[in-house]
Amino acid sequence: MPQPLGRFLQLALGAAYVALVPPSAYGQSLKEQLHGTWTIVSAARVVGGVEEPDFLGQDPVGRFMFAPDGHMCFNAMRRNRSKFVSPSFQAATSEEKSAAYDSYIGYCGRYEVNEQERSIVMQFELSSFPNWTGTTQNRFVDVTGTRLRISTPPRLSEGKEIVNTILWERGK
Repeated sequence: MPQPLGRFLQLALGAAYVALVPPSAYGQSLKEQLHGTWTIVSAARVVGGVEEPDFLGQDPVGRFMFAPDGHMCFNAMRRNRSKFVSPSFQAATSEEKSAAYDSYIGYCGRYEVNEQERSIVMQFELSSFPNWTGTTQNRFVDVTGTRLRISTPPRLSEGKEIVNTILWERGK
């Protein structure tokens, strides 16, 4: 006959295992794991092997939403952005508009998941950066529990390899 403490320990270990095992272990596809709203934790870029802060700063704010129907929406900005003096965005000064643009990025469109490559292909229908509107981009994704890591493929700029990575946590 098992001891009461032994049975409790078995149940506790079983519950801990279930809580720590990633959703993919339960048979969810990568696309199913992405569904929902994600809150930004950090953003960084590695340039020539050296990590540096992303343009969003040390403590960015943002959301990434993946809908089951294949639509996605991303918005991120620096925390504590300066407000415009005027209550109308159209009456803002050139300096205010420039600072606002330099501290924000957003896009939305459709996405497809490549389960084998652990990647997503995003088709940008709208973007705050006009050059991205109408383009398609790839990102590598890794879901571990309630965390999502999204990274760009490596690219060369001025002879150095650059990879941008954003860490997300499932929305609360």
